[in-house]
Amino acid sequence: MSFFKGILFGAGLGTLGGLLLAPRKGEETREKLITNTRELVLLTDELNDNLADFRESLVTLKGTFDTLVPAFKSGVEKDVEEFRFQAEPRIQQIQAQLDKINQALPQTEEKTVIKKGRFSLERPTDEK
Repeated sequence: MSFFKGILFGAGLGTLGGLLLAPRKGEETREKLITNTRELVLLTDELNDNLADFRESLVTLKGTFDTLVPAFKSGVEKDVEEFRFQAEPRIQQIQAQLDKINQALPQTEEKTVIKKGRFSLERPTDEK
């Protein structure tokens, strides 16, 4: 906030200096100075109003964020848990089938183990 005040203050001083050093009559300079001061006050008020509106928008956004994010997070966690609940029996069935396949394969001394994620499949090494 002090940055904007500094800019406005610097602009005001620059305007004042330019008006005072300009080659005009005293009356014209005073009128110009009063006009510029009024415009500067209006701009400052407008800037303060815009900053207040921006601050209110941020507060509203934070409130919306604080309301929606926990509900969204809870929904996602529920969906993940439901998927895990449905997937676990299927994963166990697949592993049981892989175990049956491994038992049905002829046993050799050398085996190749293929591991993908949670599953592993042992295969005899092809000898040529």
